[in-house]
Amino acid sequence: MSDAPKPPYPKWVARLIAVGVIAFAVGFTAFAYWITRPQPPRTDLAGPQAPRSEAARGEPRRSEPSSASAASAKKPDPARVALGKTVYDGQCASCHGANLEGQPNWQRRLPNGRMPAPPHDDSGHTWHHPERVLFGIVKHGVVPPYAPPGYQSDMPAFKDTLSDDEIRAVLAFIESRWSPEALQWRKEALAAMEAK
Repeated sequence: MSDAPKPPYPKWVARLIAVGVIAFAVGFTAFAYWITRPQPPRTDLAGPQAPRSEAARGEPRRSEPSSASAASAKKPDPARVALGKTVYDGQCASCHGANLEGQPNWQRRLPNGRMPAPPHDDSGHTWHHPERVLFGIVKHGVVPPYAPPGYQSDMPAFKDTLSDDEIRAVLAFIESRWSPEALQWRKEALAAMEAK
């Protein structure tokens, strides 16, 4: 027999401790890499090609859009935009925010399985959609062909509440708040979609 003293605990406990220490070291190393890994350039707009607004880059907002977007930007009708703001404030701001900021964590499902109201500013995806799609969603709700069959949404249909002109005015108000970069990107992306 061996004269070596017996440990105060069984061998399996020593092995379990060793495995735990190794797992902790691997996990800690992975976590340290994860928080220090190189980050891709962050965009406040969806999509890798999407431009970042001056505010997102920390630059002061230009009073004039770039020459490329200035030539392509249509001048919004001030009366239509004003009507749109009034309608938006009364019908939309309670969910989409007074500053078009949307609900918090708008990209994560709510406990009821539905999605929160998205922002309508540059940080959201509203500007990715053609006006006819936006008009249809406001008028008919998030139903086919604007969503898959059976999709559940808290977005109501406004066909019995708003006139077509009021819906177009709301969309004009929302569009008037987008940055020149978002407007230019939208114009180019929608032109490419229509060309297909």
